[in-house]
Amino acid sequence: MADDLVQAAATPEFVLSGAGTAERSIGERTALAGRPAIGIALVSFSALMFSTGALFVRSLDHPHAWTMVFWRSVAATGALALLVRVRDRVNPMTALVTMSTPSRLVAATFCASSIGMVVALSLTTTAVVLVIFSLSPLMAAVMAWLLIGERVAWFTWAAVLVTVAGVVLMAVGPGATGFNVGALVAFIIPVAFGLGTVTIRRHPNVSATPAMLLAAISGAVIALPFADPLSVNRHDLLILLAFGSCQLGAGLAIFGMGATRIPATDVALYSMLEPVTGPIWVWLWVDEYPGGAALIGGSVVFAALIVHTLYARRVVTN
Repeated sequence: MADDLVQAAATPEFVLSGAGTAERSIGERTALAGRPAIGIALVSFSALMFSTGALFVRSLDHPHAWTMVFWRSVAATGALALLVRVRDRVNPMTALVTMSTPSRLVAATFCASSIGMVVALSLTTTAVVLVIFSLSPLMAAVMAWLLIGERVAWFTWAAVLVTVAGVVLMAVGPGATGFNVGALVAFIIPVAFGLGTVTIRRHPNVSATPAMLLAAISGAVIALPFADPLSVNRHDLLILLAFGSCQLGAGLAIFGMGATRIPATDVALYSMLEPVTGPIWVWLWVDEYPGGAALIGGSVVFAALIVHTLYARRVVTN
């Protein structure tokens, strides 16, 4: 009987029905206790992998947005197809044909997010795109609440707001030149990211790796008309292939495995490690100093993530 009550309390319908505070408290604690640490670790690690993107771009002799998207997507397609074949023991083509509707939606959202990031960066400053990207946790939280009725703890909302403030602080230094057409394109990123993470959370059995494979294929197809694949030299080609297979392909696979284990808001929250650590890698390896604002803002975000994790554990244990 107690187990039935706990399971019922954890459902969106129970939360939205206005049940008693005591029951909702049990449901909230049960939901928090059910968040495997492995999910946080996987999402955080994938964010760190994605954050190395600037290193690959800075290493190119002749960077071109759409050519980069094309070769990056092609390399990611090969890596993800191999993963589906070896790990899942499924023919990649069969996995694509038999993919469910939620899986296709996830593929579309992450394809849009990836392309939106590159196109936006070609039209406006990195700082502007960074600020808009920081809206992803709020977008995921609102979508999770509206679409699937997922309860968002107050301290998660607080962490999200502090995280956004930290990233905005990173962008107030040199490079924040205002909003333009590129900024409008950049709004695709938080919308697509939020919808994708909520869909994965709503459908835990979504075929994550095949969905990421479809996202990579779609990215290559969309980019091809605007790219010049044969213009790259050997140096750039090797970097782009590593960029796609290691950073994008492996990153998407790890993200897909982790995103199904924790709430959508937390997925977006821990994914904020990407815009925070990105400037740090470039500073360490390319000697491109991000500025004091970036360092202070990054510290604020790291502090928010640490406090959120520790407080969540305290709520569970109490």
